[in-house]
Amino acid sequence: MSGGWRCTVCDFAQPRPIARLRATTLAFYDDARFPGRAVLVLGEHAELVEDLPLDVARDLALDVRQAAAAVRAASGARRINYAAFGNVVPHVHVHLIPRHGDWETAPRATPWDHPEPERPLPPGAADRLVAAIRAALD
Repeated sequence: MSGGWRCTVCDFAQPRPIARLRATTLAFYDDARFPGRAVLVLGEHAELVEDLPLDVARDLALDVRQAAAAVRAASGARRINYAAFGNVVPHVHVHLIPRHGDWETAPRATPWDHPEPERPLPPGAADRLVAAIRAALD
């Protein structure tokens, strides 16, 4: 996929789409704290998961499953965390957050607790991860 993705209704945008799936576009989220992080954005504008037609909700769930498997394989993560907040952006989307490291033995914390500020990956690393995620989707 080339170019970015943007909703014509709410203007929510993702600059680096990876692939179009059943109901969503999988986009890369450049975040060195969680290498391989991605977001699935519903193709049609919708604000609430619970208001989706059942076939769209099913396809969203299948996309989450397929994309998480690809992100996990491409990033080498042991686990994927999922986040679907509804109070910040008025468009259904699901974050896929690869977890690397000692999360199993770390003190209990929320999935987003991290001491470092968000920062981009080193040059070339994002391109390698995007290519690996695309390959894992096939």
